[in-house]
Amino acid sequence: MDMLARTPPDPRTGALTGFQPGDSLFTAQGLGFHGQGCLLRAAPREGVGACAARLLAQAAELRAGTETDAPDADGERPLLLGLLPYDPDGPAPALLRVPRTLRRIAAPHDLPPARRGAILRRREHPDQAGYERSVGAALERLGRGDGLRKLVLSRTLELELDRPLELPEVLARLWRASPHGHTYALPVSEAGQDYFLGASPELLVRREGRRVRVHPLAGTAARHPDAAEDARIAQALLGSPKDRLEHAVVVEAIEAALRPLCRTLDVPARPGLTSTARLWHLGTLIEGELADPAISALDLAIALHPTPAVCGLPTADARRAIAGLEPFERGYFAGAVGWCDAAGDGAWAVAIRCAQASGRRLTLSAGAGIVPGSVPELEYQETGNKLRTVLDALGLL
Repeated sequence: MDMLARTPPDPRTGALTGFQPGDSLFTAQGLGFHGQGCLLRAAPREGVGACAARLLAQAAELRAGTETDAPDADGERPLLLGLLPYDPDGPAPALLRVPRTLRRIAAPHDLPPARRGAILRRREHPDQAGYERSVGAALERLGRGDGLRKLVLSRTLELELDRPLELPEVLARLWRASPHGHTYALPVSEAGQDYFLGASPELLVRREGRRVRVHPLAGTAARHPDAAEDARIAQALLGSPKDRLEHAVVVEAIEAALRPLCRTLDVPARPGLTSTARLWHLGTLIEGELADPAISALDLAIALHPTPAVCGLPTADARRAIAGLEPFERGYFAGAVGWCDAAGDGAWAVAIRCAQASGRRLTLSAGAGIVPGSVPELEYQETGNKLRTVLDALGLL
């Protein structure tokens, strides 16, 4: 049985009308967890796995001795929602929370037209010229022959809107536009007013019992409204040597991380195509069986994160190079977001196609994988296409 289908969704909550400040959301496979309020929370600087286990155990004890307002969607055990930063040693801590109550919800339908907002202030950081210079510097670094094979360079878009963000509406639109992806929103402030949110197409890892599934994406092309041209673009991406190289590096690193943990591991020889409303991606579905059933979904997420899809390869060298080229801290962008329970089951997505929101201010982030053969102008365009995921949901076309 699919681990996100233990109980039927509540159709009354499909449009996220009950989403309140301080609530949380994570969706997968067309169904979602809406966490209402917060029973327990932690922002550990180290020992994330141990902290998560402690929170879940404490939540089980609390639930055993008290009446809750509504049953959990799981019906048996508490569930933890979490957000891991890109850099575990950076200023942003891991955020772990057990919702006070949990509701299973279905994807929204028949949304009204997006209310177009106005942008009062807009700032790219770096701007196009600065980003393309960074890509050029990355290509020079990759050409030295010292073992660095890939770098992922990102940029941000800071916006000030004419009105505060309507979070339930934006989340509903993100989910509706990417029904098979992972729409998410977690509060990143104590007051529950500031949020990290997005709609990631990329599964970092899913674990159900001993079964493990990973679906890395790397290699991207913008979609076209004409069906014939869109199909041509998809096939061109599938045959692109540059994009195939970028993708192969990611798959190779994930296989190396998973192979020692798995009794069996199936890694397809060639990537397939995965699509969102705006983009085509190269994707490879990797499946395996854990050797040790004690390894949890969160353990696997920590072991895999960050993949070369958001950092580079080798990881440590790429991270140092990125720190010297990007003029900002990534925070939770390119981190991991997802859920786990006390049995070790769970699903975690790569925290991309995202924004950090505070009232009328938003910071959107997007990156592109740089390998030999990358073209600075095209990489800038790719990041722009990725930013459109959130801009579309905001009605900022």
